[in-house]
Amino acid sequence: MIVIEGISSAGKTTRASRYMPAVVDEVTGLTPPGEVAAACQYWSDRNSERWQRGLELERTHEIVCFDTDPLKIHYMWCLWQTGKGLRNVWLANVEATRERISKKHLGFADRIALLEPSKDVIRLQKDDDRTRRRSNFETHVRLYEPLRRWYVLHESLAPGRVVFNAHQTEDPMPTNLRKDRYSLQLFDALIEAADRPPE
Repeated sequence: MIVIEGISSAGKTTRASRYMPAVVDEVTGLTPPGEVAAACQYWSDRNSERWQRGLELERTHEIVCFDTDPLKIHYMWCLWQTGKGLRNVWLANVEATRERISKKHLGFADRIALLEPSKDVIRLQKDDDRTRRRSNFETHVRLYEPLRRWYVLHESLAPGRVVFNAHQTEDPMPTNLRKDRYSLQLFDALIEAADRPPE
């Protein structure tokens, strides 16, 4: 399984389309009103559904591609790091996600391709795309640096998984299935490493 990741307008959907029909689309939309824990459960459910769809596709396709990481705990972390979110909301998301991993309803992809065109290029790509509205675009631009920091941490704990500047490379094919797809040890180590105040 491959994940194509990057901030809004980095080119994720275009890159993921190379793997059609074995593509699991991003889930978008508003969070239903309610308590933080319920909202985190809602998104963990949606991401688990994406993961299960990926497993289904994997039975009949050599490569399955996710348009954005189904293990999306980085999003709330990035918002916290930029002052747009709260640590307790991220930790609630972490708790819900850990439960899914323990049941093998969600896991780590075998390879993550992080698209990192410059912010100027990203703004141009956003302006050229008339098919999507992209609300809160400027907030997403601010996630550029923390998103990279997240995946640097991930790569330090699971070497060989993340391809940085993937927009400059050929499609990163996973060489084999990694044994740590459902590793709670890796998950806990990543959370411990990331649980630091914003820089």
